[in-house]
Amino acid sequence: MRIFLNIILIILLSVVQLSFVSVLPGPLASLNLILVIFVFILVLGGLRLGLWWAFGTGLVMDALSFSPFGSYVLSLTLTVAAVDFLLHNFFTNRSLYSFLALTFFFTLIFRLVFYLVGLIAQIFGNDQFSLINFHLWVSLAGEIALNLLAALIIFYLLNFLNKKLSPVFLVKKKF
Repeated sequence: MRIFLNIILIILLSVVQLSFVSVLPGPLASLNLILVIFVFILVLGGLRLGLWWAFGTGLVMDALSFSPFGSYVLSLTLTVAAVDFLLHNFFTNRSLYSFLALTFFFTLIFRLVFYLVGLIAQIFGNDQFSLINFHLWVSLAGEIALNLLAALIIFYLLNFLNKKLSPVFLVKKKF
């Protein structure tokens, strides 16, 4: 039952990203809800669940997008592994600042890996692709800003529903 629920949620998240979020007007279309949700899955559910979600979401996104097949699977799984490394070696708590930093790194690492996979795929074709593109970096900055805003909203929503998350780094001690 749990596996079936995860499969349904993976498909639902992918469809919402492709059919709703990506057609929002203006810069709102650069919001990547998948990356924001993955930070919460990784922190609250662990690496194993994060990798399963990355693989499943990557398969759905690869099937529904025009990117080279396998680019989402590869990018999402590598990014989940890299952010899990950051989570366990640099961020030790579930504070707002940790979630925002992890969202920043998740978005940055995912986009760089995704662009690198696209670059490698286009080397074998006739298309020209370059990481030295001003528009690419401006859109990445906009995506990071929107993802951070979405992570902030989701964090406070989850914090309102469940008090396991902490909005600050320091723990208050009573003397």
